[in-house]
Amino acid sequence: MTIIELNPGACGLKTIIEAKLVAPGHVYVSITSDCADVSELKIGIVDAMNELFNGFNNSKVYSKANEHITHGACPVPCAILKAIEAEADLAIPKDVVFEIRKEEED
Repeated sequence: MTIIELNPGACGLKTIIEAKLVAPGHVYVSITSDCADVSELKIGIVDAMNELFNGFNNSKVYSKANEHITHGACPVPCAILKAIEAEADLAIPKDVVFEIRKEEED
């Protein structure tokens, strides 16, 4: 099983994503979140190759996110795909880091 613990930033609403390979190329995704919108994402079983390599418009994850998440910059959908990718052995598990800083201009 692949687990991602996500602290999404300013909202402070933590999310835990669990991805488990249930058949070759098929991953079951479950989500626990402090965010009510994210908690509505019921992803279930996905075909990893179809989910990852057919574009945003054909993604079950992004389709569900579009239905339930109102904040367009929410990193949860991307994190779900990273969990699927790692669990299906389509990429090595590697942390993703956004370092955001605001700098004053002269």
